[in-house]
Amino acid sequence: MNEKLLMKTALLAGKILMENGAEVYRIEDTMERIIRKGIGDPRMDIYYTHVTLSGLFVRIEDVGTDFRRVEDRTYNLTKTTAVNTLSRAYTAGKIGLVDMYKSLKIVEKEQSKIPEWFKILCAGILSGSIVLIFEGSWWDVFPGGIAGVVAYYVFLRVAGYLKAPFISEYISTFVGGAAGYVTYLLCNGVSLKFAMVGAVVPLVPGITITNSMRDIMARHYLSGMIRFVETFCIAFALGAGIVTVYFILRLVGGAA
Repeated sequence: MNEKLLMKTALLAGKILMENGAEVYRIEDTMERIIRKGIGDPRMDIYYTHVTLSGLFVRIEDVGTDFRRVEDRTYNLTKTTAVNTLSRAYTAGKIGLVDMYKSLKIVEKEQSKIPEWFKILCAGILSGSIVLIFEGSWWDVFPGGIAGVVAYYVFLRVAGYLKAPFISEYISTFVGGAAGYVTYLLCNGVSLKFAMVGAVVPLVPGITITNSMRDIMARHYLSGMIRFVETFCIAFALGAGIVTVYFILRLVGGAA
């Protein structure tokens, strides 16, 4: 058994999972199962794994320690499902270590097959639907949808250029909120707040807060609290973008 390759495979699987929205306790479990299968020894005292939001560690006694840094984190359940499928196939003996490593490299490089225009369209439908869920008027559905479309489009464009966290969310909701206000005026909307709430909906960090709670429940308190703080900061940035639009409208006397 090539222990170095085993460590690289476990770290690559964990890195893909971390970068695409998996919880810390799931990542550790997947890495441990891969290593346990590879070394053929169930004893926990001869190998160790440690997972944080910014890096992953693996140590096997008499072999050494390896580390991978996690640069960016997003959400792609297709990739997490692919890693889980490969992990189960490997631990069940259906594929070898070399084949699994090669397959993981392919998964890592894969791009989303969902076209960007479709994501933006879905963001608009979601934002418009939220208006009705909050018992808003049908006249506010279109402004809310436009706000969501613009906010999500701006986020996709800005996030690729800005590396400063939370600024992208602020800019996106600010521009989306402004677009919602303009559309609200053009469509003679009933409620400005419902017209503008659509700018926030596509960017709400729902998966992040869910992962935070699940990590805390699994006693990974550090990663859970970090995710919780991250969620709070994102929510603050989203709210700040909308509040800025309202503030400007108040100054010019345009808020309804």
